[in-house]
Amino acid sequence: MTQPVSKQQISISVDAKLLQDIDRITENRSATVEEGLRLWYRQQIENQLRAFYQAQKPTDRQFDRDWGEFAQTQMTEILDSEGLQ
Repeated sequence: MTQPVSKQQISISVDAKLLQDIDRITENRSATVEEGLRLWYRQQIENQLRAFYQAQKPTDRQFDRDWGEFAQTQMTEILDSEGLQ
């Protein structure tokens, strides 16, 4: 059983031309704005992750690569031993 999605009403000001363009392709402004906000939020998270990894020192990057390779090897060995691969 799923919980109903809680929505909160907001009021925003939008460029008139942009709103006309949106109205030409959709009848649901709310869904359009919500989708736009979701895309914007996803982009902000991706930008923060990119900045974090780009700011890492080479030694930290190498540690992450080494750890990833180790974890992959361990998982492959476990799957093989369980007959799951």
